[in-house]
Amino acid sequence: MKKKRFLAALMAGTMFVLTGCGASSGSGNTSGGDGSGEITITIPSYKTGENVGAVFFEPQVERFNEKYDGQYHIELENVTEDVFKDQMKQLAQQNALPPLVQGGDHEWLKTVIFPNGRAYDISGWLEEHPEIKELMLEDGIEYCTEDDGAIYSVPLATVRPTGFFYNSAMWDTAGEDLSALTMDEFINLIGDQKIAFSTAENAWVSALFLTALIADEEGGAELLNSGVDEKITDFTQTPIVNAVEKLQTLLQNNASANSIGAAYPDAANAFMSGQASIIANGPWMSTDFEEANSANWSNGFDGANVRASLFPNQVGIAQTRIYGEWWISADASEEEIECALAFLEFIYTPEELEAFLLAEGGDAPNLEYSEEFVAQQAETQVLADLAEDTTEDTVYVPCILDVVPSSVASSDLSRLMPTLADGSMSAEEFCEQLTTAAQEATQE
Repeated sequence: MKKKRFLAALMAGTMFVLTGCGASSGSGNTSGGDGSGEITITIPSYKTGENVGAVFFEPQVERFNEKYDGQYHIELENVTEDVFKDQMKQLAQQNALPPLVQGGDHEWLKTVIFPNGRAYDISGWLEEHPEIKELMLEDGIEYCTEDDGAIYSVPLATVRPTGFFYNSAMWDTAGEDLSALTMDEFINLIGDQKIAFSTAENAWVSALFLTALIADEEGGAELLNSGVDEKITDFTQTPIVNAVEKLQTLLQNNASANSIGAAYPDAANAFMSGQASIIANGPWMSTDFEEANSANWSNGFDGANVRASLFPNQVGIAQTRIYGEWWISADASEEEIECALAFLEFIYTPEELEAFLLAEGGDAPNLEYSEEFVAQQAETQVLADLAEDTTEDTVYVPCILDVVPSSVASSDLSRLMPTLADGSMSAEEFCEQLTTAAQEATQE
């Protein structure tokens, strides 16, 4: 059924107490692994509570616990997303890492955790489970494999290319395949339509548009992808300056009224209240357009009218050369590792991968989809739109926020973004300021 394939995208001082989260804490499991009882591990996770990721992840853990009732059990410990990475660093310093870790700061993993033997090598496990390894992204396997052949981070099997959503009741695209247009054609087609931008926090929505604009420039996609290995610190390069010029025009002519100073929720509200007809975001936003969430709609907005597309020139924003979501602590006991590997095997089953894609969108390039999955995916229009756009010709690029110094991504970009909108800085001046900030950050 598969039609496409591709190769290649604590706050400081706060103590975090985990019950049974690692061998060093002395209570990583409630029983032995000899069949006499249930092995329990605790996973600190930000995909809990009100976090959007909890909608899928919490039930997935419940399904695992039900399947392995009496053998394995996973407890979730709620950690807010904004402190999660720092919290994992502190736990590592305390030799109190949980057995199974859900990501972490990329540079910290690359330069501290993996080179210093703090993670468990899963390469042998993958060789014993070729049916799992065959599902993983080739770019991801290559990126996660160390020079000595060790694999510490579990490579991804799915890719969720980010594009944009549009309200077809407000913007008549005349049946155009928007992802097949050039960027200039796309901007002309937008005309005077309003775009829900954001400039606060990390300027998420605006950063997505900037990424797509850079990817459209000659050499832009290559430039973005080069930032995976070495952060971009020179923003005066031609593809970036040209892209910023176009972003400035869009901010001045097409931004919804609340864009300047808007955080992501403000941008989402602008879209779902008819103040804008276009918003860039990932496929996980699809649930916002379901009737069950209509309490968040206003001014006649109807989620049934929302369509989705990848960006012009078939650009999908996603990293395929990246560490996966999970790794196992080298301090975990044999019983904890057994439980952690059982969970990883569970989430990489075809059934769970398909459930993930139905919940959050995306593509599993190496998975033969079931007929039931194809039918269910077609029931969600925006996911069907993105699936149709995602082909072997899709160009994957990482988001600009992922390939610049963290301080630039988290503060400098959003701090300077309003100057483009009000015209107090030219594109060239904006890029020079970002370059200065980036170079200062890398010298600290």
